[in-house]
Amino acid sequence: MKLLLTLLLLFSTFVQGETLKVGIKPSEPWVMYDQNISEEKRNPIGFSIDLWNKMASEMGVDTQWVYFNSTTELIEATQKGEVDASISAVTITSNREKVIDFSSSMYELGLQVMVDAEKSSASVLELMGEEISKMMTLRASIYFLLFLLITIHLRWYVDSKDEKSDLFSKNYVRGIIDAFWWGITMLVTWETPLSKGVARVIDLMWHIVGIIAISILTAIVTAALTAQAIGGSIRSEKDLAGKFIAAVATDAPRKYLEKIGANVIPVKSLAEGIMLVRNGKAEALVHDGPRLVYLANQINKKEHKKVLAVAPFQFNPQNYGIVFPSGSKFKEKADQALLKLREANGLEKSFHAKLQDKWLKKD
Repeated sequence: MKLLLTLLLLFSTFVQGETLKVGIKPSEPWVMYDQNISEEKRNPIGFSIDLWNKMASEMGVDTQWVYFNSTTELIEATQKGEVDASISAVTITSNREKVIDFSSSMYELGLQVMVDAEKSSASVLELMGEEISKMMTLRASIYFLLFLLITIHLRWYVDSKDEKSDLFSKNYVRGIIDAFWWGITMLVTWETPLSKGVARVIDLMWHIVGIIAISILTAIVTAALTAQAIGGSIRSEKDLAGKFIAAVATDAPRKYLEKIGANVIPVKSLAEGIMLVRNGKAEALVHDGPRLVYLANQINKKEHKKVLAVAPFQFNPQNYGIVFPSGSKFKEKADQALLKLREANGLEKSFHAKLQDKWLKKD
């Protein structure tokens, strides 16, 4: 009887497979879960989670998730053998390879740039509207209307005394309406009517007011367009030099930005970096492209308008890998499973390609 129970236990263990402790950390859309609930109740989702679950099935092993808060903690725990593997969005680098082993590439990507969409894509008309609204405060509007009313009354009065002039109606109400349109027309088009004496002086003064107003507006809009051109001038990684760029302090992109001459603003998280960009305290945020695209899409959907944009160009190519302790017996099996999941099955997309469609859509 005891022998039978032992055989059943061994058979059950063989069927269930070995349970691997796998470290993960939050990194949208690779690994996501509610950090406010207990670990036992968490249900992680994301590209890396789906990929590992499928790999585990191919390897014949079970998974026990172990949660960490940063990539540094993840790698240190793997190095010490506290977990059997780690997966999230970990960039393969030569320095990390010295202390741990990486799988073959699980995803190829590059750095990208996130900017404030509203500041980088405003049209001339939008800019004019914004600048006019800034100029025409309540007080400024009241002063302008008073000046306009005084001017058109004075101009109508002078014209009403000239029996030969038919520029305005002699009737007060109709005459003031005519004078109002005279004031607006001259302010915008500078069409000066034939006049003499005091009327000519008033026409000339109002003509000068129009020139000054248009000149001021032109200068303000030109300055705004120049500022937009500067803010939207990031066309390649070379354009980042000298600009104030936010980057997560503990991640690899920060070091790369410093090497190319950017004024790096270190932030604790991407959420902090995005806030700096939206507040105008940073000209851009640089991070792994897929994650920036995902976050921009989520924020744009939430606010029902395009508030953030990710530049289409990529630079500093890199690869994500699964992390194993040095000399791990599971690395070879994981590589075989990963390669199998990246292979297409005839006309059908590979499992890896389907994951990209699911988690890494461009919009």
